Amino acid sequence: MSDVDEVKSRLNIVDIAGERVTLKKAGRNFKGLCPFHKEKTPSFMVSPERQTFHCFGCGKGGSVIDFVMEYEHIDFLEALEQLAGRAGVTLTKRIGDSPEQKLKEKLYEVNALSGEFYQYMLTSHRLGEKALSYLKNRGISGKSIKTFGLGYSPNSWDALSLFLKKKKFDERILATAGLTVQGNRGFYDRFRGRVMFTLRDHRGNVVGFSGRVLDPTIKEAKYINTSETPVYSKSNVLYGLDVTKSAIAKAGEAIVMEGELDLISSFQEGV
Repeated sequence: MSDVDEVKSRLNIVDIAGERVTLKKAGRNFKGLCPFHKEKTPSFMVSPERQTFHCFGCGKGGSVIDFVMEYEHIDFLEALEQLAGRAGVTLTKRIGDSPEQKLKEKLYEVNALSGEFYQYMLTSHRLGEKALSYLKNRGISGKSIKTFGLGYSPNSWDALSLFLKKKKFDERILATAGLTVQGNRGFYDRFRGRVMFTLRDHRGNVVGFSGRVLDPTIKEAKYINTSETPVYSKSNVLYGLDVTKSAIAKAGEAIVMEGELDLISSFQEGV
């Protein structure tokens, strides 16, 4: 039996789809509102006998792997690996075996740890008090700070670098992740003295950051982003999609905001 067949045999598409769509029994099948287009009358059918789904409204359908690919907006191999983990199947050839994927995983790891550092500085360190006050004055709640991964980068040349090096990350990885910049005297932290917005892909991986200056008198760009990296391309990342994608799928539409704080404020109001 192939890896694909074994994964499918160990999973029930009703369970997988039912975690993302409200399904009701309809004869031998299950029915619900399609997550792939906007509709008021349920036309999304899931067959436990055939282990398939089909929408009579938009025409999309297929196996449990096809469903996860479509819902999560990921490719076949990513969906297979995700479901294999759920099914307890060890794939004979994992996506993560390639050098490119191993580098990406390392970048996700160092970015996630950087996000934790920035959030700690914002919420639990005296250096972040001004930034925390700024966010509270903008109406940003503590819950949103955690949900969206907001933080603060100390106005220091190497605060983040020193922290990450203690965690055994070398200079090459920090530079590749866009966390440091090389100057005449060596590498220094890219983000300094800024409110930090964590940038995640639609799967929730931390791919980069956007930093906003607190002091308007500083002659620097108001916002700076992570430079282009193997896991981050500005044109491919929509801020907040990892948090809002389920609501967008159900509504069948998205409202695009100009800035990060606009999105967070709207999210808090239920928009």
